[in-house]
Amino acid sequence: MKRQFVFSMWTYNDISEFTPDELEVWAELGMTIPMLPSTATDRNPPESLLPWLDKAQQLGLEVIVNYCDMSYGAYMELGAEAYEKRIKPLYDAIGHHPAVHGFCIGDEPFNKKALEASLECIRINKKLAPHLTPYLNYTGATENFDRETLGDRDLSEYMKYAYEQTGTKEICYDVYTQQINEHQGKTDYYISLKKWTDAGKAAGDSDVWGCFLSSGHHVYAPPKEVDYRFQIHTAAACGMRGILWFRLYDRENVISYYGSPIDEFGDKTEGFYGMKRCQRRFSRHFGEIFMKLHHQQTYTVNCNRGVYPTFAEANHPVIKDVRANDEGIVSFFTDDEGREYLCFVNCETRFYGDVYIYFDKSKYRLVELTQNGKAESFPDGPEADCEVHEGCIEFTPIPAALHLFRIDKK
Repeated sequence: MKRQFVFSMWTYNDISEFTPDELEVWAELGMTIPMLPSTATDRNPPESLLPWLDKAQQLGLEVIVNYCDMSYGAYMELGAEAYEKRIKPLYDAIGHHPAVHGFCIGDEPFNKKALEASLECIRINKKLAPHLTPYLNYTGATENFDRETLGDRDLSEYMKYAYEQTGTKEICYDVYTQQINEHQGKTDYYISLKKWTDAGKAAGDSDVWGCFLSSGHHVYAPPKEVDYRFQIHTAAACGMRGILWFRLYDRENVISYYGSPIDEFGDKTEGFYGMKRCQRRFSRHFGEIFMKLHHQQTYTVNCNRGVYPTFAEANHPVIKDVRANDEGIVSFFTDDEGREYLCFVNCETRFYGDVYIYFDKSKYRLVELTQNGKAESFPDGPEADCEVHEGCIEFTPIPAALHLFRIDKK
């Protein structure tokens, strides 16, 4: 199975509300590693999930299995020996099914004791199935926990410690402030992106996923299509490798949450089709190639939020300047062969705006990549010369668009 940028989701409905055919809906949305609806061993013995796993394999999907009674909360209640005894039959029954990516061990460990329990959970789960990856979602507040809570560590030091203790190389955390406003809300979002991707690098170049918003509640607005595009593209450009959405289904008895991709009547909303277009387009054009790239640095263009440095001429030996009419970010990546890539995201969610990339055209060429690198175009050819300056290319991205270029030496 090809390694792809991860799209997944929380499904709070009980698994009894669905049949395995619901996986077809998730595949239609463009999910790559969906999380199964929640269940418990007393209601659904592991053998009862085999039809779900077989269906997932048929569709080319891996899944996260979500037994609520194998969480770090159960570990805190039972202790290590009894916890391992409880979950071992799950691994014996379905742990080697090719559709299983891993088991969910909980959400938002909120203090030092819960963090320590979650690491022990991961360690025991990895002991029973080294080939699988347990799923844990950290609260975004973890980045602001004091050092004592993190064992006299900052976030990057803690994630390095977590990797050393457990061997897991996937980190997920939640952040929703991007759906509050364009100002401090998005600034806080960028702060979290930088802190967690830095932590992922510290933890052995781990894959960092964001638990992002697809459902309105409290001060958070439900996303429109451009908001899905913004969240996906900025996450990828800043070095993340997956998104798990909160949440996919509205529920009749939780009416303070609204605007999810599927409403409480089981109908697909506008959010469903916006998410579908954004996820499938990203997977078609960038989902594989971004998993092969190593994030080096991100800069801001035409806006300084105090998180990433502003791009300037001295930042890069090839790219002399990047200018934009609207706020943007420019990131640099390398691949395993040492080739370098430039990614630009238009962070404006309302307007189009021109972008100018200046570089030495006598020595280098920018090759724009789509279809995961299978399609190449040459915007710096003679027919595409920028009218403002002969040493640049010009393009006009749509709101929240992502453009990826390989930097080739002539």
